[in-house]
Amino acid sequence: MAYRIVALVKTYDIPKELVINSDQTALHIRPSTDQTYDVKGVKDVKSLGKDDKRLIIYTVSSAASEDLLPLQLIFQGKTTVVVPKDPGAVAARAKGWHLTMSSNHWSNQQTMREFVDQVIVPWHAKQCEELGRASSFQHYIWNIDCWKVHISKEFRGWRKENHLLLHLVFVPANCTSKLHVADVVLQRPFKHRFRTQFNLWQSQQVACQVLNGVQPDNI
Repeated sequence: MAYRIVALVKTYDIPKELVINSDQTALHIRPSTDQTYDVKGVKDVKSLGKDDKRLIIYTVSSAASEDLLPLQLIFQGKTTVVVPKDPGAVAARAKGWHLTMSSNHWSNQQTMREFVDQVIVPWHAKQCEELGRASSFQHYIWNIDCWKVHISKEFRGWRKENHLLLHLVFVPANCTSKLHVADVVLQRPFKHRFRTQFNLWQSQQVACQVLNGVQPDNI
């Protein structure tokens, strides 16, 4: 894998800003925890949230220049009504985030193509402009794992037909925990930050209700 990346970089003069690595994983809408609230001294304490299976699939990406690319978030639903349209979603889109949906919230051929068109290609165009290079001639690399959609003949054929300058370099199977940059470096801090922010919001909600006289059984 490393030799392939080096060979492509040398052959096509690819700058580090255009050597991209991406990885997908699931994010619980309500992160579960072993900590909860109850009356002090109670022996049987219920844990909330562990049965909540609602997920969002997200894709994190970075370039070899250490820059982060916009996220893709995949929500579950059969129509686009499940995709957020609130001010936060509008602000996210303004930053280049791609918000989409699938029937089971998992990525598929369509969402992967959308990711290339809505995230990878705009990033390529932006970097070429900043570097003073012609985007119509500048090759670039996308380093991804051997997931069945990525390596499928359908997806690789679509890439070849529509994005010939984009080179796919696959992380060898069973090596993502060692060689996949997004998996090794980006996923844990991202999830940790999300959990921290959720816990902060949740504690603020509980504190607000307690101050307003809401009984614990109703929180």
